[in-house]
Formats: sequence, C-alpha cells, structure tokens
Amino acid sequence: MTKQTKIRPIVRAAFKCDELVYQFTRIDVEDGMLVKGDIEEVNAKYNDEYIIGEAENRLDISQCNLEEGGWEGEMLKTYQREARQIQSFLKRFSKAVA
Repeated sequence: MTKQTKIRPIVRAAFKCDELVYQFTRIDVEDGMLVKGDIEEVNAKYNDEYIIGEAENRLDISQCNLEEGGWEGEMLKTYQREARQIQSFLKRFSKAVA
C-alpha cells in the first residue's frame, strides 16, 4: 500500500487553469522537466513560487494573444477564458507567496 501525498491547494487550483495544465502536461513533459505532468508529480516537484511564476508567464502569453486581435468566435472566447482563469488563480495565490 502506497502512502498518499496530500495535494496542496495551489496545485489543485493550478489544474483548473487550462493554460497551466497545458504547461505542465505538454511543455514541461516535452522539455524533460516532468515525466507525466500529472497533479501528483507537479505537487511533488514544483514549489509554490515556481507555479506562480509559470502562471504569470502563461498570463502574459494569454494577454498577448488577446492584444494581437483578429480573434473571433470560439478562439476569442477561449483566450478570454484562459486569461480569466489565470488572473483568478494569481489573485488567490500570489499574495500567499509574496
């Protein structure tokens, strides 16, 4: 029987942000930083400061996508939703780390 590690609230919240899930499961796995990029691995390998830094980077990317313009319909809604998710995440957690 394996010991279950408690998942930190910041990690649970990060996995509710599409952009952070993409960062962990695709980019960090492809870059060799993570093996699977699942919630347990992120919880074990990344500290809160690192996760907040990634959220800030992903927010910059989302905002750039929105500022570029030219998006319509579903793409515009997707970029707006991603930016809102990360803004909400940072509003909740960036104060806790500062």
